[in-house]
Amino acid sequence: EHVGERGSRTTTAAPQRDRAATPAQRVSNDRFSKLILGHWLDSIGNSILASHFPQEDALMAVLTPLIDHPDARDRVLPIRLEGPAQWHCGTAKLEWSDEQRQTLSWVTEDGRRSLWSRTSCSGEQGEIEEPGAAFPWLLNTAAPQPWLPLDTPRDILWDGARVSALLDIRQLIGGRSETQEKLTHILMDHDLHQSGQDYLIPSADSPLWQTLPVPDSMRQSIAQRIRRIPQEALSHRISWSGDSEILIGRHKVSVRARDIQALQDRWAVPQKMEQRSLEIARLLALYSVFDNPLAQLNRRSGVHLGLKPELRRMCDYELFASPLNAAVPNGRYASKWPHIEWRFGSIGSYPSVLSCLPTDSIVCVNP
Repeated sequence: EHVGERGSRTTTAAPQRDRAATPAQRVSNDRFSKLILGHWLDSIGNSILASHFPQEDALMAVLTPLIDHPDARDRVLPIRLEGPAQWHCGTAKLEWSDEQRQTLSWVTEDGRRSLWSRTSCSGEQGEIEEPGAAFPWLLNTAAPQPWLPLDTPRDILWDGARVSALLDIRQLIGGRSETQEKLTHILMDHDLHQSGQDYLIPSADSPLWQTLPVPDSMRQSIAQRIRRIPQEALSHRISWSGDSEILIGRHKVSVRARDIQALQDRWAVPQKMEQRSLEIARLLALYSVFDNPLAQLNRRSGVHLGLKPELRRMCDYELFASPLNAAVPNGRYASKWPHIEWRFGSIGSYPSVLSCLPTDSIVCVNP
């Protein structure tokens, strides 16, 4: 039994391996069952997540339309082996597969065809494989669990894709501490001079990337990773692992208990308490992109710098604050991402927030 569309449940028996399969067919079937796992895009416009059923020997695919539409639904299809070497997904059967190009072709009995491809080719520069990761302790090594993307708001799914891309870039840069710090500065200042760009990440062709001290080949890999974000917008889940870790796709970040408590205390939408845990995870994941993985343990990035709390409490408003470090009450501070942080009491961001501040206010400007 597994969760189907919007929480409905479907029961599918685990596929039975045909005992007549030859050793070569069994090897081929095992290779395919590993090949198909992970994220795909199809020629119809769906994002696809292939994973194991809760049962040990069965596979499933969750198809989610990339286009946002009120009637969009997740579809859960069983992937099963029928006969010695014939794979099926739902009512379609596997026509051919190309492991090198990471491409699959499925066809139904009435001739409708669906082509699956990876968001990046195998071996593409910028694709970061786990064995070669610079910081393997920051990777999520838990077995992927089936999930329905449309049970999560799309804006949170997009943020998961953004954060995952930036953490991939951190892994790509590796042990170059100066470069890691420079990336932090690029991301920290991006919102001050963006013009119609993504709120978190400079575009792939932004001149800001030219200021990052890396070889041209790595800069191209970074650009390739950024361009993949729209294709992977529905495949990087943000979720909790225990009380002190957040999983973002293949990555994990540790969080401080006092930060969780600060956000819980500032939650400003009491009628939607069920959303609080996920919104806290999203915001902490976003702030994690500023952290240099080579920095001293428990050392925060400069985005959290502020004047002494006792001085800030004497002011009417704070600029360049956050729900994590503001000293004034909700409705009295401006932050980096008010489109998210309004749920935690932010009133806007610099410079547009200045028009909202009363004349003769005492305003604290944090570093």
